[in-house]
Amino acid sequence: MIEMLEKIRKCSRCVDAGFDAVRPPPVFSGDLDASLLIIGQAPGLTEYKQNSPFIGSSGQRLFSWLQQAGLEESWIRDRALIFQRYLCYPGKRPDDYGDLHPTSEQLELCSPHLSSVLSLMTGLNLKLVIPVGRLAVDAFYAPSKTLDEIIGTQMGYASAQVIPLPHPSGISRWHQKQEHRALIYQALELIRLIDLV
Repeated sequence: MIEMLEKIRKCSRCVDAGFDAVRPPPVFSGDLDASLLIIGQAPGLTEYKQNSPFIGSSGQRLFSWLQQAGLEESWIRDRALIFQRYLCYPGKRPDDYGDLHPTSEQLELCSPHLSSVLSLMTGLNLKLVIPVGRLAVDAFYAPSKTLDEIIGTQMGYASAQVIPLPHPSGISRWHQKQEHRALIYQALELIRLIDLV
C-alpha cells in the first residue's frame, strides 16, 4: 500500500506530456487503510506551496461543515485519506485571475491514480467517500445531474457510501444560497449517520 502512494507521489505524467503550467508533486495526505476518503477537485496555490490538501480558506469552510457532522479536523487529518481528482497544482491562469482548470487530457492522465486508490480501499476498510466540488462529484455521478439533485443524497459504492458536498470556495455562489444550505445540512446529517470507527 505504501508503495502505491509513493509511486503516485513521484508521478510526472502531465509534465512529461508537455503541460508546462502544471506543478508537481501530487498533493494528498493520509492512509489507504482509512475508513474515510475525501476527494477534492485539485490543489490550489496554498496547498501546492505547503504540499498539504485543504489548508486554505476553502479547507477551513469544509472542515467547519464536517465538524457539524461530528468529524473534527484533527481526526480527519490523522485517520482519513484526503485525495484529489486532479492531484497536481494545475497552474495559474494567464490573466492571473485564479487557477487553471485541469483539461480533459490532464484528468485522463491522472485518473488511474484515483481508480487504483478506490479499488484498493474498497477492499479494505473504506466506509465513506466524500467528493467535494463538481469535478470530484463527476467521478461518481453523471455530469448531466445538477448539484441541486445530488447534494443531500447518498449512493452505494462497493462497501462504502458516497455523500457529495459542494466546493467550499469563497467565490462559489452555490453554497451561499439559502436553499442550497439546507441541502448541505441534509448531506452532513447523512455523513453523521456513518459509523467510521
